[in-house]
Order: sequence, then C-alpha cells, then structure tokens
Amino acid sequence: MIPVNQFILGSSNPLLYPSEKMTNSIDEQIAFLQSQKQAINEAYRRNAIPNANNGTTQNQQVPTQGIWDAIDAEIAPLTQEQQNMLLSNQDYVNNYNALQSMVQAEVLNLVRGKIEASADGKHLLEEQLKLVKLLKSKIVEVTNKEMELFKAFKEASKTNPNLTYEEFLKK
Repeated sequence: MIPVNQFILGSSNPLLYPSEKMTNSIDEQIAFLQSQKQAINEAYRRNAIPNANNGTTQNQQVPTQGIWDAIDAEIAPLTQEQQNMLLSNQDYVNNYNALQSMVQAEVLNLVRGKIEASADGKHLLEEQLKLVKLLKSKIVEVTNKEMELFKAFKEASKTNPNLTYEEFLKK
C-alpha cells in the first residue's frame, strides 16, 4: 500500500474531468515551471563552476546528485513486491508521510496566490470560507452542549456515584 495524501476541493476530480480552462491552466503552469527550472539550472551552473586562476570560468560542471534522486535511484530497481515490503516498514512510512506533508505544504504555498487571483478560485475560496464559518459555529454549539451535559452528569454522579453516563442520558 502506497500512502497517498491528496485533497480534492470541489465537486469533481480534476484529473478525471478536466475543464478546458484547467487544461490550458495546467499547460501554462507546466511551461512556467519548465522556465523556472531552466533559470534555476542556469543559476546553479553559474555558481557551481569554479573560477580559474585568471578569473575565467572553466567549462567543467561538477556532477551532483540530489538526495531525492538518490532515493529514487535506490527504489527504482525494486520490484513491486519489494517496494511493498519497504512500505511495510513503519519508520519508512512515517518518514515518507512527513515528507509528503512538507511537499503538500510547499505546493499549496506556491499555488495559493494564483488560485485566489483567479475568478473561479476566488469564488470557490469564498464558498469554502462561508462553509467553514457555518460549520464552525455548529460544531462549537454541539461541543458546548455536550460539555454542559457532561458537567450535569458530573454533578449528578456526585449524589449518585453508581450512575453511569448512559443511564444519565436516558433520564
């Protein structure tokens, strides 16, 4: 079992039923991310190439492998059964879930402004805010009622120590 942490806010799964706007938006996002990747790679190359004694740059690039790539390289040759065995290790799963939570938080931080700036995103966020406020007030109300009921049970149990909570609720 591979842990998956995805949240779909809205009426349908955007992967199964993408709208035309979403498809265009995804293409734009991919193009933007590719340009950002290229800019980062160019900046990295400029900083990673050591200066020669004369102040000129050498045309050698130091090959580096990121930790993510190293992890992928270790997991890639495993069979599905071996990967399942890896996923049965609780330490691995805990670490994997923590990493996924971090990735999710970073992705959300990257797209929050863009979603809020779009008309559809702003509309959905406003609806979500209304819903959260409504549900929050109902939840607080129910919780307060339960707390009052429990306090009443606590007082009743002082006079009748054999009274169970179930019996109290029946009264």
